[in-house]
Amino acid sequence: MKASYMLSKEMARKMILVHPPEPRKELLLSSPSQGVYIGKTRFLRTPVFWDPNKLINPHIAIMGITGSGKSYTVKTFLTRASLIWNTNAIILDWVGEYENWVKQAGGRVINLAKERLNILDLVGLPKRSRIKQIVSALDVLADLKNYPNERDDIEEALEQVYYGAKKESKKDSSTESKAKKTLVDVVTILENSKKKKAARLLKRFTAEGTDFFAGTSTMNIKELTTSGLVCIDLHELPSEEMRSLAGLTILQYVKELMRAEGVKKDKQIRLFVVLDEAWKIAQDDRSDVITIVREGRKYNFSLIIATQNPTDMHKTIFSNIGTVFVLRLILKEFRDYVRNSIGYSTFIDDEISRFGVGDAAVNMIFSERQSRVMTFLMDKIDGEEPLLIYKIKGGDMIVEIEREQFVRMLYEIGLNEGQLAMIKSEFERGDGLIDGEQFVAVLEKFGYSKPSIISFLRQLGIDEKNLIKVFSLVRMRKATKGVVNVILEDGNV
Repeated sequence: MKASYMLSKEMARKMILVHPPEPRKELLLSSPSQGVYIGKTRFLRTPVFWDPNKLINPHIAIMGITGSGKSYTVKTFLTRASLIWNTNAIILDWVGEYENWVKQAGGRVINLAKERLNILDLVGLPKRSRIKQIVSALDVLADLKNYPNERDDIEEALEQVYYGAKKESKKDSSTESKAKKTLVDVVTILENSKKKKAARLLKRFTAEGTDFFAGTSTMNIKELTTSGLVCIDLHELPSEEMRSLAGLTILQYVKELMRAEGVKKDKQIRLFVVLDEAWKIAQDDRSDVITIVREGRKYNFSLIIATQNPTDMHKTIFSNIGTVFVLRLILKEFRDYVRNSIGYSTFIDDEISRFGVGDAAVNMIFSERQSRVMTFLMDKIDGEEPLLIYKIKGGDMIVEIEREQFVRMLYEIGLNEGQLAMIKSEFERGDGLIDGEQFVAVLEKFGYSKPSIISFLRQLGIDEKNLIKVFSLVRMRKATKGVVNVILEDGNV
């Protein structure tokens, strides 16, 4: 009897040791009116709610390879947050991912390539503060720190535009003059002063075709922060530099509006700001992304950053993010960066490399003191509608990708509507699954070269070993039809 008791006690102790690595259910569960439902944990099937009242801050990072479910997660989250709290959201869309969805959801889409955003607008700021912000943005984008003389020249020209020949008065420091000044005026002052090098640094933003920030503003940022769901589409701007200037300027305005409204006692989120693939401004510690991450909690603003390359995200952002969703990541370099930033086991790291679409490892930092921060697994992000997935069997592996994202990728490499319809029908015949060699044959039929097909398959996450297997099967298929073989040189594709 005593031996049986001792055995039971020992087994109970071991059961505690093998308890699934998941937070206590009272931390994950929440009232549907207080938290956004995300999905269920993998092992105990506990419903997971994102509740800002339980978290150390309301900021979110979502990372994963193309087609792993990032935008699907953002869309699901914003839809539910809007239903629960009637929150506003501004999406700064670097790659044109959200336009159709925002329109379908009844939101507003602003194509910044067809609008104007005057970066000299004060938006209620003192002129001296706005000058510092503009110079700070140019520090990030034009690397003005390496041009100290030109930096001083540009700052002086900005002062002349705002103040003219008069010294600053109290009235001038807080109000805008009736005559709207633009970046063109700054360039004119520099050229008239024979400061041509400084003028050249700014001309990239004022030349015809790139003067999106040098005219009278056609959009009201303050109004947009209270207009429900808004997508500011940046992807048609001609360069990453242009997209980043737009993003930084809007973030600067949002930050000042946030501060002007003051600290709130409740934790109900008033505005979500979404940055999707904003690598240039997310990796620089001088960016206003850092300020919003540090201060947003006080003002009930939440920043959501989505990226396929975690190293694009500055360490300071990682250290101030309350919730991290890690979707599928293949490159060990990326997984190591995330693992070193938030910490989790080798088991979870291995799982992340094998995730299907919508699978996620979640790291939440709760306000309540914990013995350790825990990263846990979810099988799928439960969306508002079924997540439609295409699967490509490449050698020994099956790669999953969101159907919508996959079609967009094919469109970007040049497929027309008829060709897209043909590929869709191939997937439908296979109930959403297609063999890699069959997919390669279709792309070759459309005239795509072997290097371009290989590049595309790598984007989907098919590794070198399985690429070789796919093209070996392509070669065999052609050989049986009497077609010249595809040659694999030195065992590489």
